[in-house]
Amino acid sequence: MHKLNAALERFVEQQDLYNEAYGLFKQHDLRPRQQPYPPEVDKRIPLSPELLYLYTHYEMRDANAEGTLKMKNAAVEIGDAALLSFVAPEHLHRQQQGYRWIGMHEPYEESPSWITSHVVIANFNDDPLIVDTSAPNSPVYAAFEGGEPKCIADSLSDLFTALAILIEAARTYGGEVKDEETYETKPEYVEHVEPLLNNLLGEVHMKHLFEYLSLR
Repeated sequence: MHKLNAALERFVEQQDLYNEAYGLFKQHDLRPRQQPYPPEVDKRIPLSPELLYLYTHYEMRDANAEGTLKMKNAAVEIGDAALLSFVAPEHLHRQQQGYRWIGMHEPYEESPSWITSHVVIANFNDDPLIVDTSAPNSPVYAAFEGGEPKCIADSLSDLFTALAILIEAARTYGGEVKDEETYETKPEYVEHVEPLLNNLLGEVHMKHLFEYLSLR
């Protein structure tokens, strides 16, 4: 888990630097726990070793959700371009509704088209970010606009490294990643992150990540 731990530490460092300078949310982030703590996860949700490590050593802090029925999640800002929401492990069951489980109320039905080893851990604009818990290193997939999931990272560690790269670059541009008039991603931002992400993820995965986050 050394690689995943290093990726998470880098991600948290860039998240905190960005939030301090430009962040829109307070106490609504991903934080390292002071001590490892076994996550409270519905027994029907499969956890890969990498997901278990994440949820044991990090928490999704959400001050506005405390004491309410709101689904607790961590907000990850990538400048003004994207806002990812990472759900807390105790709410993973609710996060799977509409994907693995379908129906209006309990008992929900299993979707015949959903792969049970796929776990939705986050979303962007209601599009799911999915971990394949049955594969080594926990590859990450994204589904957008109702399409089939496409791989955006070969491992959970690569995902968090990619997010750190995107956030660090957004901070370089003062948090302003989108053109105010066209709402398109600024070409200079894409040119900044593209070689870094291509080296990390590969061209195909990078393309899918850009598409998922509406960066291109």
